[in-house]
Amino acid sequence: MNDLARLSAQERQQVIDDFVDRTFAGLDPDDPQMGIAKGMRALPAELPDDPSAEQVDAWLELAGLVADEGFQARVREMVLAGGSAQSLPEVDYRVITEDLAQAVADGVDPASPAGKAVLDRVVPPELPRAERERLLAQGETFTEERVERYWQLIGVLNGRPPFTPRVPAFRWLLSALRAHG
Repeated sequence: MNDLARLSAQERQQVIDDFVDRTFAGLDPDDPQMGIAKGMRALPAELPDDPSAEQVDAWLELAGLVADEGFQARVREMVLAGGSAQSLPEVDYRVITEDLAQAVADGVDPASPAGKAVLDRVVPPELPRAERERLLAQGETFTEERVERYWQLIGVLNGRPPFTPRVPAFRWLLSALRAHG
């Protein structure tokens, strides 16, 4: 751990670059789905000269995360799926970040009538079953706590204010879609 914490900025960037290179090996860098790879490389995990304890902890956690082969495989799966993903029905993401987050905070059971009412505000009830199933499948593919954690850690390292996790809201949405299929 001490060795990881003492890496130079160039060595830390190399850890991130190695992760991106391993994860996206063999994929065409000009394909649109490679945007996530570019983003992951473009936000270097640079510690300031005098990092806070929180930044050191974030770097150590990030280094462990990007070394995890399961994480690498999951990110690659998401990128590959992104290339073939079809556009989803119009979903108001403001509602997802507000209404669904509130439902999670309030402990609303996604399978309950109250959960159905929240679901109906997010996904039009008249949306055909096939579209709802596609929304569910794509949501399951692209909802990943570890990827969200990656971006949170990068934010800590770059001194950005933390963002509210969105994965719990999306997990709630997926549960509601399954319950009210």
